[in-house]
Amino acid sequence: MTLVGVVAAITAVIPQMAQAAPQAAQVAQVAQATGDELERITPPVDPGKPPQDQLVLAVIGDYGGCGVDRACASENQVADMVHSWNPAYILTVGDNSYQQGRPEEVVKAQAPYKADIDAGRFFPIMGNHDYGNGCTPESVQPSVDFFKVPVAYVAGFGNGLVDFLNPDVNCQTSSGTTMPAIYDQYKNTVDDSAAAWVLSGGHQPIYSSGKAGNNPNRAWMMTPGVDLILAGHDHHAEHIVTSDGYNIAITGNSGEGITPLFSTAPGSLYREATDFGAMRLTVTKDSLKAEFVTLPDTVDYSFTLKKDAQGKAYVAERSDWVDPNPDPGQSPTPNKYSVSFDLAAGKTDGLTYKPYSDGPYEETTVDGRKAVVLKTNTFGGGNQLYMFADDAAISGGPYAVTATFTYRSPVPGKFTLQYDSATSGSAYQKSSSVTIGADQVNQWQTTTIDIPDIRFTNRQNGNADMRLSATGDLPLAISGVKIDVVPPKPTVTHVSMDFSGEPNGLNWMPYESGPAHEITVDGRPALQVDKNTFNSGNNLYLVVDDKFIQGGPYDGTATIEYRSPVSGSFVLQYDSAATGSAYQSTTRVNITAAQVNTWQTVTLDMPQVMFRNRQNGNADMRIVAANNLPIVIGSMDVTIAGGEDEALEDAVNAVAAAEAHPSAETVQAAETAIAKLPAGPDADALTRRLTAVKAILAAQDLTAAREAVAAAEAHPSAETIRAAETAIAKLPAGADADWLTQRLDVVKAIVQAHDLLAGIAARDLTDQAAVDDAIADLAEARAIIERLPEDQRGALQDSAAAVQGRIVEAITAILAAPHQGKPAPIARPWLDLVIADTYGRYGNDTMQGQVMRIVAGHATGTEVKAAIEEFLAKR
Repeated sequence: MTLVGVVAAITAVIPQMAQAAPQAAQVAQVAQATGDELERITPPVDPGKPPQDQLVLAVIGDYGGCGVDRACASENQVADMVHSWNPAYILTVGDNSYQQGRPEEVVKAQAPYKADIDAGRFFPIMGNHDYGNGCTPESVQPSVDFFKVPVAYVAGFGNGLVDFLNPDVNCQTSSGTTMPAIYDQYKNTVDDSAAAWVLSGGHQPIYSSGKAGNNPNRAWMMTPGVDLILAGHDHHAEHIVTSDGYNIAITGNSGEGITPLFSTAPGSLYREATDFGAMRLTVTKDSLKAEFVTLPDTVDYSFTLKKDAQGKAYVAERSDWVDPNPDPGQSPTPNKYSVSFDLAAGKTDGLTYKPYSDGPYEETTVDGRKAVVLKTNTFGGGNQLYMFADDAAISGGPYAVTATFTYRSPVPGKFTLQYDSATSGSAYQKSSSVTIGADQVNQWQTTTIDIPDIRFTNRQNGNADMRLSATGDLPLAISGVKIDVVPPKPTVTHVSMDFSGEPNGLNWMPYESGPAHEITVDGRPALQVDKNTFNSGNNLYLVVDDKFIQGGPYDGTATIEYRSPVSGSFVLQYDSAATGSAYQSTTRVNITAAQVNTWQTVTLDMPQVMFRNRQNGNADMRIVAANNLPIVIGSMDVTIAGGEDEALEDAVNAVAAAEAHPSAETVQAAETAIAKLPAGPDADALTRRLTAVKAILAAQDLTAAREAVAAAEAHPSAETIRAAETAIAKLPAGADADWLTQRLDVVKAIVQAHDLLAGIAARDLTDQAAVDDAIADLAEARAIIERLPEDQRGALQDSAAAVQGRIVEAITAILAAPHQGKPAPIARPWLDLVIADTYGRYGNDTMQGQVMRIVAGHATGTEVKAAIEEFLAKR
């Protein structure tokens, strides 16, 4: 076995190390690179036969609600509907079982599909619950055993009509520019596929409007040649077309509950989070029709893909769909800037409270003042009061707010506000604590907490927006709470786009009624606005990055550089606080015959402009060219009054650059820019954003260190060990670094033992000194091997045995050589090695005679017998 073979399974290092490793470090890349492509688990295409004319596939996801102690009705109903289609194959997008993917859960959850599994027409993807919310081979083994498929594979259907790729997305994530271990296999499989249609499936969606949201660390699935990406995880149905033209279909509504929609993902064309259902794919050589079907058997929405001349899939047609809730959970500006309740005054203004199972309370009077007193939470975790902001007053976010509490406690203690944080993504982010000292007991107090990034999206228990949490069963009395939204100030005074470089906070977006394409005019990059097929006005939709400017109103101007091949006119339409219109028009710009085919510049006033994504596709504004005028845009700037100083603008831009391109350099530049700001909420908010970037970099460093150690394990050498040591050195001291160091120590030991044995194998053993050195090196190598985990010793033990045999051959030759006078007695280390080698070859039945044949004349029979008895006693 080669040295690579010795460490091929190094990720399963000694059990003691695995038990000591932190949970994060145990997340192994389960689907390891074992070839040039994903493993194909279906028969190859028969070149003598044409592809099948038509194929019907069913796609289900997050359906395993029939697990242990869980309801089965919805899963069974979806299964009955799917079977009524008589699909050739059923594909899943993960979470086939709940909650931990245990054997008993898997068996019960698959009952409705058992016949399909046994018939070989069921092709699952493993989700986080199938992996037991982990990422180890052991955690997913019950599902692997039951389905009898690997965690990553490619399956072909219809004799070359469809290839379905499952690259084990649950456990394969990218970090920055670092691709997961399976990426090359995945891309090679896509590139080499000769199927008419290539489907790629992953549990976590790249983009989603659901509760879990976007997963950009799975964006590596979007590689040229993939026609449709299937996903689940969020328990709803959705169709998204990305800015790069990739189609994503989410089907997470097949049995295990429905989760709500939140902020709409860019490119979302259909969303449904009310009913259970599945997706039906009807595939021919020339088209792929996807139908989102809900119970009892209603096609809510469909789209059909075809291929252009370059072979790229595009939406050729889709059904009409009207979004009943076009922007859930997203409203950059509130309708009211303050909500509150004041029990002492008997007033409620947009803020209420309600009991919940872990948030009981009693309405009473404390020291003559009406209040709610928190009761003991029998579930543990502190006494809690759930609060609800009226969605008509404040919804979405994030917002910077202040939360003011009027409270009283009979004993010392602490409480916090837990809220939905846009920064962390947690629905229960803790604010800073309020401490009640002994000198404040039994006194009404008022305190205000700053909350920088709260969202009002009803994500907490009982659809609450926030909760007050008092530790240690504190019987806190609350008589009033007030939430004040801090009006946002623009952090920059202008944004711009210039097609000769990167956009600076302003960009254009394609939309059905706003097509455009980039061109070169007189050697200069520009944007050609294409014909709007819906009406006579050509539209260019424009998006201002919310990190730069949001909300309002502001007094603004827009400077546009443009040209046109014909005369005509255009206007800029913006969201106006003055009129309430999302499409308020500026002064019309006329292009005369004398101005045709020449670059022109105009500055347009936008009084009371708002930036709240109200136009089509969540755009902030649009250029409308009359009579389908084919206007060309060279650059555009938007400037507003009331911005912060230049230092803050520089800091915001630096942090945005770090967020867009995380690296040590961009983080350092952002830290330098923030350091120039005075202490205050702006610096604090930017520091929090930069902390999130640092966390990304830390995760990248950990991923890089894991990959470097894995590379050393796969290809052990001094170079790969040094690379791994360098990567580990970048990690902070702690469990992750310790665990990876332990793994690398095993590799170092294997390499050291291998080098010693290889040195002996290559050495000239024709003299006594060389043999003595070889025996010493062999002893050292064996001592190293003895310290290795038993499952890592095999090949090295074989190599040591082979080297031992070579040394004994050299000893035999030296002892048999002619000599002058009386033969020299054999050195004891030589004799011991001859005995050990003889025992390994022949056992102990004929040891005395076999050894004597080698050492005759150099040792007596008595000496040999005593040495053999000592050897056997030690064994």
